[in-house]
Amino acid sequence: MIEKLKAFVRKADLSTPQGIQRMIWIVAVALLANVMLFGGYYYWDRYVHIGDKSPIELDIQHLEEAVRADPQNPDTRVALAEYYLGKEMPAEALGQANQVLEAYPEHEGALLIAGIAHTRLDQPEEALEPLEMFVSLRKDEPMAHVDKALEAAYYFLGESYLKVERPEDAAEALEAAIQITPTDADALYQVGMAYNAAGQPEKALEYFDRAVRLVPDFVEVYTGMIESYTALERSDYVSYARGMQAFSQGDYETAQTHLEYAAQVLPDYAPAFLGLALTYEQLGKLDLALISVTHALELEPDNFAAQQTLGRLQFTIESKGG
Repeated sequence: MIEKLKAFVRKADLSTPQGIQRMIWIVAVALLANVMLFGGYYYWDRYVHIGDKSPIELDIQHLEEAVRADPQNPDTRVALAEYYLGKEMPAEALGQANQVLEAYPEHEGALLIAGIAHTRLDQPEEALEPLEMFVSLRKDEPMAHVDKALEAAYYFLGESYLKVERPEDAAEALEAAIQITPTDADALYQVGMAYNAAGQPEKALEYFDRAVRLVPDFVEVYTGMIESYTALERSDYVSYARGMQAFSQGDYETAQTHLEYAAQVLPDYAPAFLGLALTYEQLGKLDLALISVTHALELEPDNFAAQQTLGRLQFTIESKGG
């Protein structure tokens, strides 16, 4: 069962943090959609059962046969749509979800699957209605503040708003997702992009900074930072963002050039020294890395990434007899 999920995830584009997060959500939401129909909450290794097998365990032929045998049963169709979505068949998932919605316009599982299927088909305009309706049905529930399906709906709704050039609406939806999971780096990145699109680069930087504190090599965030700092005409910080962009892409020599300059012109900016320490570490310049991260912690003692880097460097140096 878990191996099937792993195989599905391996087919996805996991080259970026948001690719990983998006695929986790799609898997999670497929499971949660069925959970909503039958009651109770199950996690990664538990699924709602139809008979003596779960929808994930049943092969597609059995699910299709079940739909043919009882075409008016909305739960069976949603189970099949769920299976299609998990198998990267969004068009087929959408077809089943839409048939349910024709008879049951407020069926939560079908709404959620339809919205996600539209986003997977790059149909952001069409994704809005089912996702908006799902949110309206769920947002006032007592457990809304911990509802992962609601978080996913907010995220995909925000992403869709961005694609149809409604950045203010995107920011509102994505901030609602962050209220459920404040440490979601991917949603933080998307909020930053929404504020950039809305012409508020200073606000965007608040979210970009939070995202890279969670994922220091989140290359897309640094690309967003470059856009923000360029709009604000802050060339010194552009150097920092370009350095971290290069670091995240594995171009450590270029990263060193940009970050050494950033550290020189921004002597009180801890992230520049942390980035320089990480770069020196990759280049094998451990003594310089240790000096840089120590200065980063002098500037910002509570920086968790810097604390981790310091501990790792100390261990490496000691193990080498340095």
